[in-house]
Amino acid sequence: MSELSKLLEIITEVKNEMEKIDPSIKERLDYLPTAARPGLTDLLTEVQKTLTFSDLPDIPISEIGWSSMNTKEGGMDIPSEQRAQLGQFLSNIRGNTLQEKVHSLSEFYSMNDDVIRKIEKGKTSSEAIANVISYLTFYKTLTQIITHFNAASAGFSFESFLAVLMGGKQVPTNNQTIADMTDANGKPISLKLYKEGQLEVGGSYTDLMIDLGKDANKNEMEYVCVTKNLSGKEMQQEGVLRFLSFHFNLDNVFNIFANSKQKESEKLILLPKPFLDSDGESTEGIPSKKVELPSPEELEVEYNDILDSLLATTQDEIEVELGQPLKVEELRQTLDYANNEDLFGKNPIRGKSSFSKMPAGLASVLLPMFSQNAEITRATKVKGTTLYAVAYAANEALVGRYKKGGEAAAERQEALNNLYFYDPNLQGLVERSREFYDASSPEIKKKCLTVSYGYVTTGHFNLSQRMVENVATLAQPTPGDLFNPGQSSVEIGTIEIGASRIEEVLNKVAEVLNENIFDIFNNLKSLTTNIQGYFAGGLSEDEKANAAQESAKNIEKKTGELKDQT
Repeated sequence: MSELSKLLEIITEVKNEMEKIDPSIKERLDYLPTAARPGLTDLLTEVQKTLTFSDLPDIPISEIGWSSMNTKEGGMDIPSEQRAQLGQFLSNIRGNTLQEKVHSLSEFYSMNDDVIRKIEKGKTSSEAIANVISYLTFYKTLTQIITHFNAASAGFSFESFLAVLMGGKQVPTNNQTIADMTDANGKPISLKLYKEGQLEVGGSYTDLMIDLGKDANKNEMEYVCVTKNLSGKEMQQEGVLRFLSFHFNLDNVFNIFANSKQKESEKLILLPKPFLDSDGESTEGIPSKKVELPSPEELEVEYNDILDSLLATTQDEIEVELGQPLKVEELRQTLDYANNEDLFGKNPIRGKSSFSKMPAGLASVLLPMFSQNAEITRATKVKGTTLYAVAYAANEALVGRYKKGGEAAAERQEALNNLYFYDPNLQGLVERSREFYDASSPEIKKKCLTVSYGYVTTGHFNLSQRMVENVATLAQPTPGDLFNPGQSSVEIGTIEIGASRIEEVLNKVAEVLNENIFDIFNNLKSLTTNIQGYFAGGLSEDEKANAAQESAKNIEKKTGELKDQT
């Protein structure tokens, strides 16, 4: 084999190795085997500028695929391809806790010398590249989740995303728990994602009490609350995600609700008089837990059945309004009764809450159905249509099925009033219940959870953003382990998102990515220049031939090192 053939073979190997690092580089390197062709002088500069947002790994956002809910016989998880792929990237994010990971992700944006040293410390070249790409993939996937989906879909995908980041998994619905996900150690976590200033921490009080009574949960439930402050449209949105975290636990739960100074929240912790008078011994006469409403998914089936019956007598009129045939399945998907929060007003409870009559409510949800009617272009006009009236009436009929009323319900409420509201001074009742609870043993506290007014009435709790931000005060005088180890306040960090912000970081990390392959390109440039000079000089300048040979050896060595590391 001639020296020239050997050199060309080495260059081809370099090209193949580079394609493994960046598949998109193939088209830019196709001419490399023709060593005498000029252009390699500009190649280094080009490669250093080609990595963009679109070049980053694109993880398919599959909610079910990420959740890792399927198991083999014996209980071993079966990760989906998407989850496994995402997990490989996110495993490189520095930190053991969510707070540590949020800090390292936020720190990454600065991309100063200290950050670069942390990323590369103790790493091989390929590992350093993998670290950088992992951080960038995190930001790209997170940006797509937050900006591509409606509130319900984004929240569910965000649960999956954080579960993968923490090495855990999502919790299936209807599992009698308020948890949405678990971390790598199986710790349950409830996740809330809201616009900044509109955060609400709420849900089933009964499920929360059940969770706090579980010794397997260490009698606590962590809440991770994320607020988003974004501007712009779709993928052009940019802004900040703010992370907050705290624990409801067996020590502080009654304090938090009592100190909230919200009448409905305070009532949840009331304890029955016979129970208090007997120091927690007697539960005589305390009604059993009220039968809860069916799940949102079950209520959606009932809603659709009612809707179908109403459409049967109004379909012709509705099709005239739409200007096209009515597609019932499309209507169902548009309404998305079980998940679409836009249908309702504040703090919706399906089966109890009416649809919002505001233009931004049901009318706005139905507006896309009227795309073929040039006269109905605004939500306010939708409110006058038969379709709007039918969709609204179907929910009112469903609410009617589950509304309070009837002799049995009245008798039950009278019994509850005698047990829990035996004194007109509500604040006095709240303080007596809280003082008894705080002074009780852990075992008596667990009994308190299941005889409290909110538990037997299957009530719902709600804490505003301001309350969450002041949870350290609300949890007094017995906060217990309100925060995770190493956490001093409810806020654990912020993360900036947005395509343009990622592009800025890409420019900063170009050096980190390229310095690991710079030697290859530098020697490749020297190789080409000297070969061209050797041929141009009529094969008489031996020093250029020697320099080209030395560059070829360096390329072979460096490529081998990178290949071994990979």
